[in-house]
Amino acid sequence: MTDLARGLRAYWIIGLLAALSTLAGLFTMPPIDRDESRFAQATAQMLETGNFVAINYLDEERNKKPVGIHWLQAAAVSLVSDAEDRQIWAYRLPSLLGVILAALACFWGGQRLVGREAAFAGAALLATCALLGIEGGIAKTDAMLAGATTLAMAALANARGGETPGWRTGLLFWFAMGLGILIKGPITPMVAGLTALALVAWERRIDWLRPVLVWWGPLLTIVMVLPWLISIQLATEGNFLREALSDDLVPKLVSGHERHGGLPGYHLLMLPLIFFPATLFLVPGIGRVVSAIRGDGAGQAAAARFLVAWVIPTWLVFEILPTKLPHYVLPIYPALALMAGWGFVELARAAAWQRWVSWSLFGVIGLLLASVLPVLFLFYGNNASWDAVRLSLSGFEGGFQLGLDPLVGLAVMVSAVVLAGLTGATLVSDRLRPGALALAFAVLAGLSAQIVGRGVVLPNAYAVRLADQVRAARAYSETITGLSPDEIITASSFTEPSLAFSLGTDTVLGESWEVVDFALNRSEPTMLVLDLSRSSSLRALLIFGGVTGVHDDGVVFLSPPGEDDTQHLYTDLVLPSDVNPLGICHRSLASGTNYSRGAETTLLILFTRCAPEDTPNDPQD
Repeated sequence: MTDLARGLRAYWIIGLLAALSTLAGLFTMPPIDRDESRFAQATAQMLETGNFVAINYLDEERNKKPVGIHWLQAAAVSLVSDAEDRQIWAYRLPSLLGVILAALACFWGGQRLVGREAAFAGAALLATCALLGIEGGIAKTDAMLAGATTLAMAALANARGGETPGWRTGLLFWFAMGLGILIKGPITPMVAGLTALALVAWERRIDWLRPVLVWWGPLLTIVMVLPWLISIQLATEGNFLREALSDDLVPKLVSGHERHGGLPGYHLLMLPLIFFPATLFLVPGIGRVVSAIRGDGAGQAAAARFLVAWVIPTWLVFEILPTKLPHYVLPIYPALALMAGWGFVELARAAAWQRWVSWSLFGVIGLLLASVLPVLFLFYGNNASWDAVRLSLSGFEGGFQLGLDPLVGLAVMVSAVVLAGLTGATLVSDRLRPGALALAFAVLAGLSAQIVGRGVVLPNAYAVRLADQVRAARAYSETITGLSPDEIITASSFTEPSLAFSLGTDTVLGESWEVVDFALNRSEPTMLVLDLSRSSSLRALLIFGGVTGVHDDGVVFLSPPGEDDTQHLYTDLVLPSDVNPLGICHRSLASGTNYSRGAETTLLILFTRCAPEDTPNDPQD
């Protein structure tokens, strides 16, 4: 451990572990999180329009989070890709950097608190932590928020424990404050502020804050944040702050916003799973912190108080709030990781029950992951459904596969066995010869969990790649309609943000009757995508033949909600008809699962007004 934690090599090891944990699936995993696609699409629109002040999702203002992550994503995409390419991995690169920053800052600040070896162990466990790795592979705010907050807290720890903290400590602290505010508003200042207030109240002294209480510090943060804030307020006529507070922040404070509610204790219940593999040393680490506060360990009580003040106040805030998501408590995971690292290096002093509890939690979680992840592949590894089969028999070109890919299935099983084996090896080494070997196996188990879940299972979960299937169907647009894929307009009642990001800003989303109306009123070719899971009448027509409102000419009428006197055309899509107001000339489908709703979904993909009747250009013709 002493050799591993020595010199710059330790930073390289920690950075490499963080990168490896995040890179699993970063290039191959489809956009699954709705917010990821919204963030990426808003960034793409910035690059397309050259407007880096306003945040828009399609034709709507997105006044929820500050602009910081969009600027970072825009810089990354400009360097390695292009907005037109719609390569989601390029938008994820800032999250990768956020994970690396969090791990390195954890090691730097932790040395002042728990010593170099314990800080190294804690940073390695944080770098391979399940939740941090997951957020690092998603193009959202939370990984970079964790990096900014950890940097601020590391500067605060350095100000508190450094022998001669200079002006650089204050510079880093206030820079991290500005970065955190630009990323996600008040979270970074809240974590640092609650920690400082708790310590001042606990210790009844404030002099340790002097290195960061410099007059120019707040000015630096203001200079970073205020120009954009003024610009966005002017650009949105004051709507940004009003909507960010009233429509996004306040609802989370008073109720389970967007159905993300939970009872107090939610984050504690989730901790053993999403803190894996650091779970193995967390209970001994908490025990060591309690012992230090009680006076067992010269000079260690101050460090223990800092870690407790970092964790408890912020944790209580998020446990009390009615809106709960697992990543909300991510900014305090570095403190928990440092506790786990402290527990690891002083494992011999841990009570027997502490070791058994952590040992049991780690074993259960590791074996649970090794068992559940292959099951997920069994459920989502193929996208066939009875609706898709019936439609295929009715003349729709199929977009589904029957059965699982045997080679991918073998890779899933082998990787799951490796994860189970590493879990077992960690437990055996921890019981027989605790030390660096146990830490190494634990870190490898954490990396293995990331590789199995995000590197093998999710990239091959074909059922959740509906947007990719639609994009693949659009690739034949030029053959079918004479318009290139970039030229044809798509109107879709499948409204997942992943589709908007995949197809581009000109995608039209709406209810089934709305997008049909859109296609009816166009004289140019349109790719029409109809989500059968959102239109029971259309599904009844196509799948079961049970229809209401069928006219003699074979045209189906369906009224939009609240407009019973208005009839909107749905062409008989199964049988040829003399009446074809949409000019449908090519029919295909996509099949899978809507990951956000958990519902089996079949999408009709229709090309309209493809070519004059005397010059058919559809291979089906």
